[in-house]
Amino acid sequence: MRLVLTLLVAGAVSLLAGLAASKIATLMPCQGEGLACNLNDAIGAYAVLIWTPLSTVIFGMILYIACNQVALLSGTILLLAPLIAAYGIAMFEAWRYVGFYPYKDLRTFLVALAAPALTVVAQTLILGSQLTAQRSLSAAGNRVP
Repeated sequence: MRLVLTLLVAGAVSLLAGLAASKIATLMPCQGEGLACNLNDAIGAYAVLIWTPLSTVIFGMILYIACNQVALLSGTILLLAPLIAAYGIAMFEAWRYVGFYPYKDLRTFLVALAAPALTVVAQTLILGSQLTAQRSLSAAGNRVP
């Protein structure tokens, strides 16, 4: 029961953090085509909305089977890998055919990658602190349900 409650709290906090980060990043002025900026904003917001429940379910299964830090970090890598790969492929195509624009690429990074990655990292930190507290309670001799 404690795991389910922790997963729900971690999911809610990470969703709010990801949406706040996405909203703050969209406040940066857009350079170039407005449509491209709007698409990046939508991709980032939808990625937060997709990655939050997905990471909650994956972390729940991982922690139900193996309740340790290594499993939690493995799940984090599993969840971050597709985000980084998709962003890397998109940026490689843009850099190859269009060129490198630092401000536009920074805005794209903050909107499309940083916000969904923040949801995963926030859940990892919350669940990791719960695992540490659980381990310290069990080491002190207290029974942890």
